[in-house]
Amino acid sequence: MEASKACWFYETNIELLRGYERAVGAARLVAQGKTGELRLAYMSFAATTLMPLAVSQYRRLYPHIALNLRYMRTQGQKLALAHDEIDVGYMIGPFDHSDFQSLVVSVEPLYLVAPRDHELTRTSKVRPADLAGQDLILGDMGEWEAYRWRLSDIFSAEGLSMNVCLEASNPMALLGLVAGGLGITIYPKSLIGFAGHNIDLRPIDDQRFRLETVLVWKRTNRSKTVRAFIELAERGHLSPD
Repeated sequence: MEASKACWFYETNIELLRGYERAVGAARLVAQGKTGELRLAYMSFAATTLMPLAVSQYRRLYPHIALNLRYMRTQGQKLALAHDEIDVGYMIGPFDHSDFQSLVVSVEPLYLVAPRDHELTRTSKVRPADLAGQDLILGDMGEWEAYRWRLSDIFSAEGLSMNVCLEASNPMALLGLVAGGLGITIYPKSLIGFAGHNIDLRPIDDQRFRLETVLVWKRTNRSKTVRAFIELAERGHLSPD
């Protein structure tokens, strides 16, 4: 009789017990930082290599964490972080602010991108002085503001002014204008594989012509999902060339 009662109790409460086990398991995953959501923003220069590689590794290690990926320019990321709309973001550095922490994940050389047979492609390397007076095609300030300011700082440090003749809002249009012979541009190494036809590339022989990409998050964010992503990025960061 007692055995039958125990069997009846088990059969009538099995779903309750299973639900309890699932709840305990879910709570354990939350405590370990293995479930939840990570809201990750990235800009164009992190979209081809840095972000995809990190996300691939993160998903493999933490398959139960929901990833919310958002393309966002650097200035927009700063505002989104401040308003807790994203957890962490890949942006153009440097970025130094008391409310945020940052990690340098890439420092890459900038290249001259010019039409085929352009005068600046006749040598293996380009000096900053060679860029003086050249017609530049750059991303517009609406989408490329942080990069434009970074280039402006680099040119100013060399005693050069930027002669911007045309602007484009996306990388493909920008490169298309260069391929059409309308000017030159300055591009990070990670994107030169997307340069296309009718374009030549040359390294710029100056240590100032480097682009820094940083991963940024709020100092007050103690989330284990965020900490796990930062630790992964720290282990796999790219070294300067």
